[in-house]
Amino acid sequence: MARISSDPIANYRGRIGKISYYIRECENMARKSSSARKISDSPAAVAQRTKFGRLIKLSRELAPAITLGFPQRKRGQSPANAFMSLNKEICTLEDDTLTVDYEQLQCAQGSLTEPDITATYNTSTSKITFENTAMEDLAYCNADDKTYGVLVNTQGGGCRVIPLGERGESGSTSVTLPAKWEKEHVIVYVFATSANRKMASPSVCITLTEEA
Repeated sequence: MARISSDPIANYRGRIGKISYYIRECENMARKSSSARKISDSPAAVAQRTKFGRLIKLSRELAPAITLGFPQRKRGQSPANAFMSLNKEICTLEDDTLTVDYEQLQCAQGSLTEPDITATYNTSTSKITFENTAMEDLAYCNADDKTYGVLVNTQGGGCRVIPLGERGESGSTSVTLPAKWEKEHVIVYVFATSANRKMASPSVCITLTEEA
């Protein structure tokens, strides 16, 4: 039995291979299962482990986003655990090829209304400009909600979270595409949180429009 330091998977509760992860007295623990336990090598079991392993990797790559995006999770559940539970169907394995459906991926989830935001890529400057459209103050749609853009690199991994301002204000925010990132491999998501970050909206995968 061992304590685990904090990282996105440290708070996961369940089994990965021969290691069981659990929480005891507010501490993250790991325990190796008995070697007598037989692990299935059936195609279905191997595929499931492969897909689950990819979800774990995604939870690490998207940690900056999901830490903000899952405040309304079950008690005792970590943001990484909530992310993996919500996205368990986005990975498919066919003919030994693992595919992630990034359009269906959700890096945030909650009861707030999704923000109204577009994104444009300028090829000459390598900049992405987010346009935040002001929204009326209604139930689950507050003028002081914070809005965010998320850039995900599907080729090399990693993500970047960009604060975009408040939901009730129109405005634009420009960021330069990180070095070595290619526009063709960048997926863009947007979501909102309440001002106190205790609530969030579902994330939305938006089209990155290109301009010269």
